[in-house]
Amino acid sequence: MIDLYQECADLVNQIPKGMVTTYGTVAKALGDEIAKRAVGVMLNSYGPPIKMPCHRVVYSGGGLGGFAYGLPKKMEMLAEEGVFEKDGKIADFENIFFDKFKTDFPLKNARKKQLDLAETVTLADPKKMPDMILGLDASYIGTRAFGAGILFHISDKKVVKTFTSESKINWPYIPTYLGFREMPVFKLIIDELGRDAILMLDGNGVLHPFGFGIASHIGVEFGMPSIGAAKSLLCGSVGTGTNPPVTLGGHTIGTELKTSPRAKPIYISPGHKISMASAVKITAKISRLKIPEPLRLAHMEATAMRRSAL
Repeated sequence: MIDLYQECADLVNQIPKGMVTTYGTVAKALGDEIAKRAVGVMLNSYGPPIKMPCHRVVYSGGGLGGFAYGLPKKMEMLAEEGVFEKDGKIADFENIFFDKFKTDFPLKNARKKQLDLAETVTLADPKKMPDMILGLDASYIGTRAFGAGILFHISDKKVVKTFTSESKINWPYIPTYLGFREMPVFKLIIDELGRDAILMLDGNGVLHPFGFGIASHIGVEFGMPSIGAAKSLLCGSVGTGTNPPVTLGGHTIGTELKTSPRAKPIYISPGHKISMASAVKITAKISRLKIPEPLRLAHMEATAMRRSAL
């Protein structure tokens, strides 16, 4: 598993004294500019043994950007290295801008793994459909993750067991890379559970720009049927009618589902080893409010764990 905090530190530590770079440039060196917001998160939430001179990372165009110890401290540290501020920006920015990073582009490697694993997704129902579903959710404090799994009996519509986990994560939130962040959190729960259940994730399955959202990622990694239930539409176009399809590039990748007459719709997609029809049918059956019960209860449990740790 890639430690993206360490990868980020390895890059930022290459910035020479007297020079600066930008969040977007670090993201590009990681392999995907979509991670520039995550770079800011990592610079403000890392801890020992990782060290990095994050004061040398600024906004595009030379804006000072943020700093955990405040902007005066950031400018003090830069001034000690011969870098100065003028009118709220780094003076002589173009001449002290650094982008000559040595990198193996870890996010490009992660994306390649996603695309390779996406080829193994199957959307056929298992010969024997499990009557248990495990709703999974996680909550975070910095790099601490609190995971919850609610094992729910589909036919009886009752909670069977609650699972919890606590772990340290090494991957910030980056859109379309969610599986890499939450895999270690949920692995602890799934290993304890065993394999005779459907997995339900707060996110997407094949309703994803690369056809491989977190529900597909987790399902493939554990060889289990999985369903993604997202609160908002990540990609694609919604059709018309009752439970309209979500399409992308001429292919149906999900379903818009109203689980309650008064609720806003959610977006259901199969992750792995389950059909679109079964994913929608099961989700409707286990839903009382907008969010399917196993996910709603898992979210409440994970949130309670996080709050108790504050």
